[in-house]
Amino acid sequence: MGMRVGGSSAAWATQASAVSGWQQRQQGAKDLFSALSAGNLAGAQKAYAAFAANHNVKSDSPMGQIGQSLQNGDLAGAEKIAQSLQTNRSTSPVSAQANAQNNQVASVLSMLRGQGGQVNLLA
Repeated sequence: MGMRVGGSSAAWATQASAVSGWQQRQQGAKDLFSALSAGNLAGAQKAYAAFAANHNVKSDSPMGQIGQSLQNGDLAGAEKIAQSLQTNRSTSPVSAQANAQNNQVASVLSMLRGQGGQVNLLA
């Protein structure tokens, strides 16, 4: 006996869009941090430009500071800020809540896929 998960198309579209946006942010940040840790200035500049084009990055935020460092050619400074950002994110209360929400989204998607449900993410 199959399980049906109901809901309106609009609600599913909204949820799929939110998941897609979250995935894009995660991938963009991952690309940036990978380039930084590899010591690839040009790659980090390209990844940051792509990230900033799709997200509202405030100049005084850690991501904005990374962008300023990269614009100045300061790969070591950008990497230091990124490392600090990653350390702070993994230990902050907001991060704990975000991680719980991210895990919940992943769990729901996994459950839906496991029940034979089709999950289409709008890209």
